[in-house]
Amino acid sequence: MDENEIEAIRAALKKANEEAKTYRLEAKALQEQLEAVQTETQTLKTNYLQTKAQDALKDAGLTNAKAGKFIDYSKVSVTESGELEGLQEQLDALKEDLPELFNAQQRVSGGADAADKREARPQKSSADILATNLLKG
Repeated sequence: MDENEIEAIRAALKKANEEAKTYRLEAKALQEQLEAVQTETQTLKTNYLQTKAQDALKDAGLTNAKAGKFIDYSKVSVTESGELEGLQEQLDALKEDLPELFNAQQRVSGGADAADKREARPQKSSADILATNLLKG
């Protein structure tokens, strides 16, 4: 091998090393972007799942918002169509284990709710009371 061939090989090797370094940096940047997107996606998916689950709990008659802590969200998944899979089974189990959490207004004092209340009488002012007493006697 003569000196020109060695220099050509060295130049090609240097160029290949620079290209490899550029590709490694690009791959690292893309990997970081991918991880950021995956983290964002997981956060959005979790928020969507919890929001849909809270709506489903309200629809099922759950009156205590804190009762959502009884749901194991790791067993609930979102299907391709956006529906929650595995939530209904947990709701059924929760209704069976803690029925008092659902539709509590129907079980208070034998089914009393706002519709069962009597109309409140307006309070009389002291002048009305005095006038009534004067007219009576």
